[in-house]
Amino acid sequence: MADELNQGKGNVKSPADYYISSLSLITSIQGGGVVNLLPFLVELSLFEDVYGNTISGQLLMSDALGMLANFSISGTEFIQVILKKSRDDDKPLTRNYRLYKISNRVTGESNNYEVYTLNFCSEEFLLSEQYRISKSYKGKKISEIIEDILKNYLKVVKPMSISKTQGVYDFILPNKKLFETINWLSSYALPEAGKGEGADMIFFENTDGFWFKSLQELYKQKPYRTYKFDPKNLDNTNMNQQLSNVYNFEILDLFDTLGAITNGTFSNRVITIDPLTRTKKTVDFNYNDFYKKAKSINSYSLTNNYKNRLKKTVYDTPPEDLNHGTLRMVASNSEQKKQPFLSGAPNSLSNDIFIEKYMPNRVAQIALANYVKIKITIPGDPIVTVGRIVDFEIYKPSPTDYTTTKDNVARVRDPMLSGKYLVSAVRHIIRNNSYITVLELCKDSFEEKIGSFDNSNATLKALVNGEQA
Repeated sequence: MADELNQGKGNVKSPADYYISSLSLITSIQGGGVVNLLPFLVELSLFEDVYGNTISGQLLMSDALGMLANFSISGTEFIQVILKKSRDDDKPLTRNYRLYKISNRVTGESNNYEVYTLNFCSEEFLLSEQYRISKSYKGKKISEIIEDILKNYLKVVKPMSISKTQGVYDFILPNKKLFETINWLSSYALPEAGKGEGADMIFFENTDGFWFKSLQELYKQKPYRTYKFDPKNLDNTNMNQQLSNVYNFEILDLFDTLGAITNGTFSNRVITIDPLTRTKKTVDFNYNDFYKKAKSINSYSLTNNYKNRLKKTVYDTPPEDLNHGTLRMVASNSEQKKQPFLSGAPNSLSNDIFIEKYMPNRVAQIALANYVKIKITIPGDPIVTVGRIVDFEIYKPSPTDYTTTKDNVARVRDPMLSGKYLVSAVRHIIRNNSYITVLELCKDSFEEKIGSFDNSNATLKALVNGEQA
């Protein structure tokens, strides 16, 4: 463990510093005992995912005292973790987890020690896997149903932040596991009017508790911190700069136009059919129209105005004589209560499930949110969590910038990779004398506008139409 200076909050000696004030195994031995795990610790790993439901982690242990046998470890134990950046930090990462598995258990050659991994997760995940819900809800918002499941079925005592959703629904929950049910409900949910466009509600846990939010609501946050990939100019005397310096980064996804076209990210069509009213509707998702109304992380669109040989952009609907490449056909009930011949039996009709709103939007919006994805490694930070917004700064490659002896060279931010990102995954990794945090970041837009395409240029038209010289 790194040394700490006892001079107040944030008094960090090096970027790799950390202080574990508690790493304990809570067992049933002798009516309940607490075992300090720090002497056995080789590596601690904590993982959060904004598209997952709960936090999980692993402890790599080196045990010369036979702890597993002496304390009869059987998978009903709890692990408590209280992690701080410094001893005086007043915002620790604090959580109790459920131990559920021991893996990779290996005995030393002389049989005087063993190495193994303790796998743990939030208690709510085990409860979700243990129980199912089969219940009807009539005239309820999806946010109300999710809150009811968390409070009355999972008995959650952690903080919760549940954003209200549009519309009221009649649902019969089909005997699914608890988190499986919440994820299923989330796919139908629409943000409350004024809180976002489309259908981008997600459910996740971070160190602050459980969240049910729209992506667009998360995008409105101010950046938690600006991280810079700037190894050459790192000032070793400036601790704030060291804490925001990126050790390394990896581009996971920058763009995939073929994939976006295939899965309907920029444009898709849904045909709905109402079997009672015998009516049909066609609903198109157009990224350009959506982008003008929705909240984005950054200021500029992911694509430009380039038109193909059919004179259509990637977000345009197809010509009349061609159907849409990404096409879905589903049943709808949107107009049933408006029909005179059905109005005599209002109680026999269910509430509108708004399939024309969520079906064309849901898949496209989740894909857009992850259109640009990178992974960065930073000095360990127990406060950063999934669901936060951060700013990432990297410069355009230029040999002049790094070989000149002048101090006043102005380097230019890379407009594609720099900008604000949503933290979609976090892994805290603590070893004997080091603490790093690995962040997976994603965004749905750029901080600078992509250049326009001159569709009237004859030479360019010939090239993009595949004409050969």
